[in-house]
Amino acid sequence: MKKLVFVVMFLFPLLAFSQITWGAKGGANITTLGGFDSGNSPQLRAHAGFYYQQRVEQRFGVIAELHYSMQGARATNISRRYLAYNYLNVPFLVKFYNSNDVYFEIGPQFGYLLSANFYDDGFKQNVVDNVKRFDFTGLIGGGKDTDFGHYGVRGGFGFTNTSGGSVGNAVVFRNIFLQLYVGLTIGQLSE
Repeated sequence: MKKLVFVVMFLFPLLAFSQITWGAKGGANITTLGGFDSGNSPQLRAHAGFYYQQRVEQRFGVIAELHYSMQGARATNISRRYLAYNYLNVPFLVKFYNSNDVYFEIGPQFGYLLSANFYDDGFKQNVVDNVKRFDFTGLIGGGKDTDFGHYGVRGGFGFTNTSGGSVGNAVVFRNIFLQLYVGLTIGQLSE
């Protein structure tokens, strides 16, 4: 009985919404793999998809997304050699608002690898069998809600070693990125 009371008390604020919005979202990824000493450099990629956002109260909300994200890295000082990873990502974030709809957001992201290719001066090699299929990333960011939707910036640090190599002497390839995004509201429900 105590568990049921706890679940109802936790879920009631989410069910008694003040505002729900959903729409399309997209932007740029500045992405790399591994740490700063991995021999990889950032590259500019893109992401696009959909979002569902619920403003539970004046200073608190949640957002869930489903988007296609181009990630990877290029070799340092060799612009025509790079790894291109393509993911289907599902982030779940908690948003904390101040009085003028500026927000701070934090939460996890779960990714599924759709494709992975290595490019070297026009040569393309499928390397999907050498990359882990599932990725777990921590996200932190901020932005602003507007009448048309929202916009912001978000950083991500992967907890998954995508190469599957040992951490001891092997280079660890973790997804690291900075996203710039704009979300456009398609639908809205208000209390």
